[in-house]
Amino acid sequence: MEIDGVVVGVQRLRPYAHGLVWYEGLRVASSHRRRGLARAMLISAIAEAKEQGHREMRLATGNVDAVPLFESVGFEKLVDVRWWRGSRVEGGESARIPGAAEAEKLWPGIARSPGIELYHGVVADFNGARDLGSAELAGLAESGMLRVGPGGRAVAGLRRPWGDNIAVGFIAGSGGALRDLLMALRFEADADGLDDVVVTLPRDHPAADDLRATGYDFANDDDHAYIYALTL
Repeated sequence: MEIDGVVVGVQRLRPYAHGLVWYEGLRVASSHRRRGLARAMLISAIAEAKEQGHREMRLATGNVDAVPLFESVGFEKLVDVRWWRGSRVEGGESARIPGAAEAEKLWPGIARSPGIELYHGVVADFNGARDLGSAELAGLAESGMLRVGPGGRAVAGLRRPWGDNIAVGFIAGSGGALRDLLMALRFEADADGLDDVVVTLPRDHPAADDLRATGYDFANDDDHAYIYALTL
């Protein structure tokens, strides 16, 4: 956005999957805030996404002050995120990476996993929340970004990390299989020379007990982070 030839606001849209566009960010110059510019820019972005034929716009934010703006134009909260962190551990085996065909067949079991409904059908990835389903499992496996626990009874979908860690966008499973997988990720972090494992988990997910039992703690206990979606 320009006013009198001066750029006072920028935003970015990024198509990242069929029919999906990611609202990457919005910034307004401090000298021009509280004038309705952010809202005008956001509305223009929504209109542009519709014109391009996208069916849904998604975004992630940790800025509580921005939430009223997004909700005022119709965005609905999908995931209320908590990050958990487990430090690397020596001495164990890393988790197995399945093939794409095997991964795709895991979905029916994953879909029944306790707490999976709290993801509201998306991977909790702030780089781009893709649809969570059999195709996503296969794609993650094909790119080496899926890990499975014993007997395929637990899975972890990785995302692009923000630091020297293994970053997890979703987990599924329960009990011993999930705990074995969570420990295997800590072993993998050590084998790869990384600092730790960071797991993105929806608030009140039952796997919180399994994370605590395997040495993970809150990484953002007092922070707020959300994934939103708008049907276009």
